[in-house]
Amino acid sequence: MHRHTARTDSGRHPNRPQAFTAGPVPPMFWAAGGMISTAGDLNRFFGALLGGRILPPDRQRDMFTTVPTRDWISDAAYGLGVSSVRLPCGETVWGMGGALFGSWSYAYGARDGRQMVTTNVNGDWSDGGWDDPIGIFTDLLEAITSPRP
Repeated sequence: MHRHTARTDSGRHPNRPQAFTAGPVPPMFWAAGGMISTAGDLNRFFGALLGGRILPPDRQRDMFTTVPTRDWISDAAYGLGVSSVRLPCGETVWGMGGALFGSWSYAYGARDGRQMVTTNVNGDWSDGGWDDPIGIFTDLLEAITSPRP
């Protein structure tokens, strides 16, 4: 497995030339960072996975069987390759995400996969307030999934 990251020479100035780095994923991270994809790829994949278009029904049931998490995201539960997160508005979203070496990717949405939100963030280019990618993504999910008044 290899990781691929677009980085600028100084890490904070997107107008400077990009350098694409690639290298082995350190063993302590297992498969983290081992897949190259776009936000659109992740969105389509998780939409199909959650929507039951990839796994047979018995495996889908197993995947959605979760246990509460500790020391991770508040109000989250972890299943087989997916997690659920209850947002402050009361909506529950399903998907997965992660961060490694300044890159954050999250794909969450409705349990049936019809409404998905996916983001890839290069942390090298972020300033101000981006030190909590899970918090920012949770705010985004809540804005999109909350019932409108």
